[in-house]
Amino acid sequence: MDITNRYKHFDNIFNMNGITTRLGGVSQGPYRTLNTSFFGDDDKIAVFENIHRVLSDLKIKNNIIIATQQVHSNKVIEITDDFSFDQMRRIDTSNSALDAYQLYVMPETDGLVTRRDDVVLMTFYADCVPLVYETDDKKWIGTVHSGWKGTSNLMALEAIQILNEKGYKKDQINVGIGQSAAVCCYEVDQRVYDSFSLNYHEELLNQIFLNPHEDKYDLDLKLANRLILVKAGVPNSKIETISDCTICMADLYHSHRRTGYPRGSLSSFISKK
Repeated sequence: MDITNRYKHFDNIFNMNGITTRLGGVSQGPYRTLNTSFFGDDDKIAVFENIHRVLSDLKIKNNIIIATQQVHSNKVIEITDDFSFDQMRRIDTSNSALDAYQLYVMPETDGLVTRRDDVVLMTFYADCVPLVYETDDKKWIGTVHSGWKGTSNLMALEAIQILNEKGYKKDQINVGIGQSAAVCCYEVDQRVYDSFSLNYHEELLNQIFLNPHEDKYDLDLKLANRLILVKAGVPNSKIETISDCTICMADLYHSHRRTGYPRGSLSSFISKK
């Protein structure tokens, strides 16, 4: 697993990929320094500079960025060869570091997959789990946002289903589980447990909900995603996890649970070589 100061990436994913840290950017105040979200009140010129720095670090040459406007849904969109960009919102990047780029936002969407060679896929995080996908032949890539709601609703399997429909068996898909809230710091209540119990058997619940006390639990979101992927048929050996906790590693990551708003966000980027 490789790291620069601006991102970490997965060794089991061949195509260019990285999930950002909060280091090496130009944003100020609660967004400092590497904030990649242009949805909040951070200066957009600073955000676009931050994104450009990450793309440069990753040596990503494609200049069409497709980002998600996430709503904790189970919606994963395939960006097809004939995809109509009219259904997305174009973000103005003129007179910024992204002046030469086209930046689009797909509304009410929490994941993207594609086989296109000309786009960059982008999703956002601040404690939720980043999931990155790639088929063994390197032709298909994907990035998915999965918080506790998405994880309880088996969000990790939505991209798998799309790739299955393209003819890929589950043992032909590699998955990366990125830095997020970890079990050391992620306490949840009975409402969250009850939500998971709708789709998880007791054996799995006992592995991911730990230290029960006063209708509270410590939730291992990363393990939950790994377990549902393995249960669905993805080999454990094809899944790589970044163990970092976004909540307690304050110098390295933005965290909604730790600070609330205003705050910066991390992003996952993936693009074909």
